[in-house]
Amino acid sequence: MHTVEAAGVGRPIYGSNQAAPPPTEFSAKEEPLEGRLARDLCALKVPGLRVISAVGERTLYSRDQTEIPRFMKELLFSSMPEAVVQVSSAEAVSAVLKLAHDRNIPVTPRGSGSSPFGGSVPVKGGIVLDVSTMDGIVSVDRDAKTITVEAGARWADVDRELERHGLTLFTCPSSRFSTVGGWVSTGGMGLNSLSHGHLSASVEEVTIVTPGGSERKIARGDPMFLPLFGSEGQLGVITKVKLRAREKPSKSRPHLIMFSDVRDALSFAYALISGDVKPTHVIYESALKFSLTNRALGGDRFSVSDAIIVSVEGQDSEERFEKFLAATGLKEEKECFARYMWNERYFPMKLRKLGPGLMGSEVIVPFQLMPDAMAKANALCKELGLEPMYEVHFLNDGRGLLLTYYLTDQGNTIGFTMDAAKSFILSSMLIDMGARPYSIGVWNNAFVDADDKVRLVRLREVKSSTDPRGIMNEGKLFSLSGRFGGVAGVVFSPRLMRPLLKTMRVFSPITIRLMRTGYRFAEKRFRPKERTELMKLADECAMCGACVSVCPAYLTVKDERVTARGKLLAVKAMSRGSKLTKEHSDRIFLCMRCKACEQVCQSKLGLVSAYDMLEKELEAVYGKDVAEIEKFIRYTESTPEYDSLVRQGLVLGAPKHGANAAEIEKEEVTGDGV
Repeated sequence: MHTVEAAGVGRPIYGSNQAAPPPTEFSAKEEPLEGRLARDLCALKVPGLRVISAVGERTLYSRDQTEIPRFMKELLFSSMPEAVVQVSSAEAVSAVLKLAHDRNIPVTPRGSGSSPFGGSVPVKGGIVLDVSTMDGIVSVDRDAKTITVEAGARWADVDRELERHGLTLFTCPSSRFSTVGGWVSTGGMGLNSLSHGHLSASVEEVTIVTPGGSERKIARGDPMFLPLFGSEGQLGVITKVKLRAREKPSKSRPHLIMFSDVRDALSFAYALISGDVKPTHVIYESALKFSLTNRALGGDRFSVSDAIIVSVEGQDSEERFEKFLAATGLKEEKECFARYMWNERYFPMKLRKLGPGLMGSEVIVPFQLMPDAMAKANALCKELGLEPMYEVHFLNDGRGLLLTYYLTDQGNTIGFTMDAAKSFILSSMLIDMGARPYSIGVWNNAFVDADDKVRLVRLREVKSSTDPRGIMNEGKLFSLSGRFGGVAGVVFSPRLMRPLLKTMRVFSPITIRLMRTGYRFAEKRFRPKERTELMKLADECAMCGACVSVCPAYLTVKDERVTARGKLLAVKAMSRGSKLTKEHSDRIFLCMRCKACEQVCQSKLGLVSAYDMLEKELEAVYGKDVAEIEKFIRYTESTPEYDSLVRQGLVLGAPKHGANAAEIEKEEVTGDGV
């Protein structure tokens, strides 16, 4: 541990050196480049390009947020990239794509790695192109109400910048720490889609670098504009996005109404949406969500009932809602409860720690099918031995995004594998009823034939002209690839998997009996008898990546191994017997103990105590470079990025030694800080 406990967090123990000026630069020890491809990429010599070739760091890019049974993933896919390139300029993106195009090397674009569908998993190896470091705010036009950002900008940062100008977003995803370019690529349906529609309606222009290395600006009306949304990295690498914004509402308030029956709750939502209230967003939450929330909070705070959460903006809409509610004779919950649950929209994986693990299905369902779809899903889950919770985000086109989740234990390999199979069975039933998958990636490839066929045809046409060699995110969407040639594509193809899943449902008594027998056997024989405290925390981590962009160590060294997600993945690797390099171990010690990661953590984990335990284990094996840690802390405290985190209130108790310390102190005294 390299902080003083009495100081709370963040205060370095190197007090004797505080009078000296901070270092003007810091470079952590680097591992040597591995492989010819990495050396060739490094030889490009363009600004804004960092090549990653060490196994420990590359491993972080072999996965995304998805937790899939490890043996299943390793049996079907070889997902380790040959090299990873972090880019912070369009010139760097262009240079990498030109090299890849000339050599027919697959390129997988990646944002924050927060997709649960495997969209950024490099199933063909090749190059992972990490654009999350292209995260700048380019410009804000207050009069035109637009903001131009780089593709790696996080939605939280975009919204914060707009707020400075009295503006706000039309719509955003539930993950505020996902990237703008990532959401353009993977879907675009999210919060406020009821009132403001699909993300594409809020975008003016997208700048991409094509597979050949050329930059192209794609504005609304361009034939390539709509195919970009949900293209999952098939058409090129997004580098900039110009978003429309709106005036920040003078008043907004969430409302929480409880119901004794799911159909009553849905009927209320339909009537509300079709009336004159004009809510900005409406969410259905099932009773189990409140039961598990009470469990997570350690007390019976909420009534355990089905509920509708309604967000309204402006005095007129508020008055109309109150009139609508009075006409129904229903009573709403206290405002503090409504605000808590509305805030939880940004923490969809929070309950995962109770498993530890969370699985399920995300599909888009027409309103008229929603009650029957949920009833059949409930019946199927009961047969499968699952206890599901449901969440519905109502959209503006007569459909809703239905999320069906259930807890699982990823430490129980056999049980976890069967729970993964159950998610496929559940999705297949909903899709056979008329639902569509929200996104495809890897794990929904079995349902690609249920996607919008017109959209897919248009996407294929555009890809054939922009990426004739097929290097972009190769092995996904149009044809799935993996180990042993096309075995994964056959296994997950709609022609094989859909009939197989349907057969499993038809013969459900036999299927369920076999699954239950296997699950009980796994419960007794294969559940971990004891998890170390570190492994418990690693399993509880949602792997969402929210911690990455707020980590001052990451902002200094751009190596995800210094972040909470990176450290907990190292814990998992070590538990499987993997060895870390000395350089990897040294990176883990680069930590400010500022608790920014704990503030944004969906699972609300006690991460700093985990770092202490991990460092103790590593120091016993690899030692600790105190001089490097001291230089890192003193340098990082002097950076404007660190000062920005202090302004945002993300750094708890850390000293302010940075270049802008006096300005920060003044803001806190006058109340001008964010």
